[in-house]
Amino acid sequence: MGSSHSSQKKVRVVHLLGSATSAYYEGVSTTLAVGCEQAAQDEETLGKYEFLYAVVHPEGPTWSFPKALDEKSRKAAPRVPHEVGLKTLADLNADVCVPHMFCYPGMTSYRGLMDVLGVPFVGCPVDAMSLSTNKAQTKAVVAAAGVPVAPGEVLRRGEKETTTMETPFILKPCCEDNSMGITVVHNMNEFQSALAEAFKFDSEVLCEKFIPPGREIRMAVLENDQGEPATILPCVEYFLSKDHPIRTPEDKYTNDKTTGMPVCMASGGRQCPADIDPVLQKKMEEATRKAHKALGCRDYSLFDFRVDEAGEIYFLEACLYCSFSPRSVIVSMANQAADPSLQHPQLFHTLINRAAARKQVYDPLQVMQQFGMKAQPQPPRAQPAQESDHHQNNNVVGTARVALGRVLSSATAV
Repeated sequence: MGSSHSSQKKVRVVHLLGSATSAYYEGVSTTLAVGCEQAAQDEETLGKYEFLYAVVHPEGPTWSFPKALDEKSRKAAPRVPHEVGLKTLADLNADVCVPHMFCYPGMTSYRGLMDVLGVPFVGCPVDAMSLSTNKAQTKAVVAAAGVPVAPGEVLRRGEKETTTMETPFILKPCCEDNSMGITVVHNMNEFQSALAEAFKFDSEVLCEKFIPPGREIRMAVLENDQGEPATILPCVEYFLSKDHPIRTPEDKYTNDKTTGMPVCMASGGRQCPADIDPVLQKKMEEATRKAHKALGCRDYSLFDFRVDEAGEIYFLEACLYCSFSPRSVIVSMANQAADPSLQHPQLFHTLINRAAARKQVYDPLQVMQQFGMKAQPQPPRAQPAQESDHHQNNNVVGTARVALGRVLSSATAV
């Protein structure tokens, strides 16, 4: 550790990873979290932050708390029941969380758990994450905000299992990721098998007009200190063709040939920055900022767009997560920017510090809010001179945390 950081109290950062639902998403999460840890071994990062690790396993679910994320440390960490894991997580006393969970509970309930514990996390709030997991609902919200979308409808198992849309169209499970269950239907002879494949992953399926030949471009925006979506990062184009018209799971992760579990992120088939003209750039920047605000995003957001031959854009989906591994999309895009403050690990530090600053300071003299479903910001209370540094600097949620610990000790589920 460098001497410039020797007297500085480190920020305690808990990396939350794993999956409560499947081995596949546990593998995705672990792969990305390991990449994040490996890229955070520089002197400046180690001098500022103390990294802690909390891993959710789908068996049970259970928890483990390894000292590091190398394979040996992960295997050596004992598994504990869910209720013990929740209590252990609370007792870590973390200042901030970097979430790496990508299953549905991981993007919703487990992020919400960090809110309950009073540990702010990097990235979008739970309500935005929950909304973004449903492609049809996300599409409806951004469309209402003026973002162009392709025509489509929602099919539901046992209710509406037919469509009047003309081919070609694409079927997508509403709540699934990594291109699972997605099929382009070129004629109605393919419809039933494609629908059955989509229904394997969700009971709701988005049936959407397919945009050929289709360029696919991912946009990202970063918020400034005032919470405005200010900085558009260099965009990524994913190369497609007539024979390969959509991105598949294999385009995103390289899987073990025996187990089918992801072992690393796939490479190739993309370009950053993308070669796009100023008119198209402006369209996508406007749509990106609108989508960010409409969905209630925070810190950053990513969105995929399809572009037709005429240069018209169509929103595909929101991708509201980043693990800050070297090949994470936000990191790759930011590294192409000219601004040194956006390079890794500086951007990572900025987002950790911004999230940590959202941590509420326990104040026993705070006036209780009388009305409203949401907690409203309170003006800072002047600190009397005689108050101790302990009260001025206490970042724990105080007696509420003690009560929460009692609840967690008997909890059986999130």
